[in-house]
Amino acid sequence: MSSLSLFLYENFSFWTVKDQNEKILAVHSATFPDHSSLLDQLITDEFYQLDIPIKVFVHNTAFSLIPGMLFNNSFLQTYLAFSGDLKDNIGFATPLESNNIQLVGGVDKTLFEKLSNGKSNIEFYHGATAFLSYCFSEKPNFLNQEIFIYLFGNHFYLSGFSKQELVVFNRFEAHTSDDLMKYVFGIAHQLKFDRKLCRLTIIGDVNTLSLSKEWGNTYFKNFRILQPKSNLRYHDGPHQIQENPVLESRWEFT
Repeated sequence: MSSLSLFLYENFSFWTVKDQNEKILAVHSATFPDHSSLLDQLITDEFYQLDIPIKVFVHNTAFSLIPGMLFNNSFLQTYLAFSGDLKDNIGFATPLESNNIQLVGGVDKTLFEKLSNGKSNIEFYHGATAFLSYCFSEKPNFLNQEIFIYLFGNHFYLSGFSKQELVVFNRFEAHTSDDLMKYVFGIAHQLKFDRKLCRLTIIGDVNTLSLSKEWGNTYFKNFRILQPKSNLRYHDGPHQIQENPVLESRWEFT
């Protein structure tokens, strides 16, 4: 076992263990009412107890996108302040798209310290790194007007690309398909996208909002529900996690 990746959603988490060839050996998962309950499960987990390199991907609202040419690592807390009052957060940054963009994320200091306890090699990333890196990998296939969405539970990330360049990215909450479409319409209007030309792509947990191709086609001429491609390799057994709609079961930021 050479490394572990932990993907932390609001009430769900899973962690994967890889061998020296970066092939996934095992997957453990947990549901929890709060982070304290998650930590109780993690500290007794046979894999998390190992002192191997760990990457932690945190899906939360503490993030900002900063142009690479303007980024200064000394101002992480300033960047995080754009997303709210996060004085007790530990900040971190991840370069994307050949350092053109820095995704600044943050995690509660107590959670950071407890996850890091006893670990000699642990790195933190915002959960959106997988989604954005997937979008950037798809850029050559994008139309001139593209809206790309990743749904997870009652939340989603939305990216908008104009002429293959990222022009908008954010996280929203949706409890119905109407909620989702209100945000999409708002972004399309903001970007002056034409619904007859713009393509809307959705990946992730479409069942929670009962989304279908027929539903999408009533709003956009170019609509698709996509099964993400994969950049991961599995041993027999743990590949069953791919039945879960979370993006990181198929695509991990590297």
